[in-house]
Order: sequence, then structure tokens, then C-alpha cells
Amino acid sequence: MVFILAVSMVRSFTDRVMGGICGGLAALLPVNAWVFRWAFVLLAVLTGGAFAALYLLLWLALPQETLIGRGRGGAGSLLAVIVLSLVTGVAWLAAQSGNLQTASGRDLFWPGMLLALAAVFFLRQIRG
Repeated sequence: MVFILAVSMVRSFTDRVMGGICGGLAALLPVNAWVFRWAFVLLAVLTGGAFAALYLLLWLALPQETLIGRGRGGAGSLLAVIVLSLVTGVAWLAAQSGNLQTASGRDLFWPGMLLALAAVFFLRQIRG
């Protein structure tokens, strides 16, 4: 467990179809990148796009690997991927059960996802 937390994740430059998220996960874990790609597609379809938004969030949040050598992201990048995936799944389940609604009945799931995307984009701009 300590090894997983010490490993930092980057988006793959060589094993990518879109943003390199699945290739970066496959470089860390002993799983083919296509398993992650199909999982993201399946979960995006099943959750009405929630995991597609998570993919965009990770695309913005994680640094890309460099051509010179394997670049390193932040110390907790893999942990951040796991936490963001769990939070997205739990929030989607809460929205499906009606627990993420205002008193007037408005759904708060997509405004929350857009707020998370905006926050990551803002932090990335500050980080440089």
C-alpha cells in the first residue's frame, strides 16, 4: 500500500488514444490499457457521462510524461485518481437515489462536476 501511495502517476505520451489517462494507469498497474479504456467507456455510458467528466478532470489534473524521461507527477497522483473515481461513483449513486437535490428538486450532480472541473482548471493555471 505504501508503494502505491509513493508512486506518482502521469498521463502517458506513448500509450494514448485521447489524453493518456488509461495508458498512465496501465503503466502503474499490471493491467492492459485497453481494459481501462473499455471500463471508462462502459462506466461513462452507464452513469450518463459522469465518468467521461471524470476523464476530463483527470486529463486536466495529471501532468503528461515527458519525451526525455518518465516525468513524475505529484506524490499522490495515483491516490488522487482513486479518490476522484470513488467520489464520482458515490456522487452519481447519490444523485440516482435522489440524495443530491435541493429543496426545490433541482439536481446538484452536474453543477458539482462542473465546479470540480473549474477548480482543477483554475489550480492548473496557478501551478503553471
